[in-house]
Amino acid sequence: MEEKEITKKKERGFSNFISALGNLYNKVSQPKTQEPDEDTELAQCVIKACEEWQSAENFFHSVSDPDLIDHAIYKLEASKARYVYLLKQAKAEGIKIDPR
Repeated sequence: MEEKEITKKKERGFSNFISALGNLYNKVSQPKTQEPDEDTELAQCVIKACEEWQSAENFFHSVSDPDLIDHAIYKLEASKARYVYLLKQAKAEGIKIDPR
């Protein structure tokens, strides 16, 4: 009787081992996805870029000195380009961003 119990324990142990190997194979063979932290970081960058663009727009509308107008335009265009770039990158990676 002891010999049958030992054999059953060995079979269960072997079965558990094979199952664990199968689970490990499935994890390794699945395509790698981005870490949630990377997604969150990109979403935060998009939101921050949008805020910077709005700030640059407010600055543009507030300046009246001809010497500052060129600077305001440059700042506005640069912040807009950054925002559009980051937004396209997030969209390409399938990241959804909740507008505020």
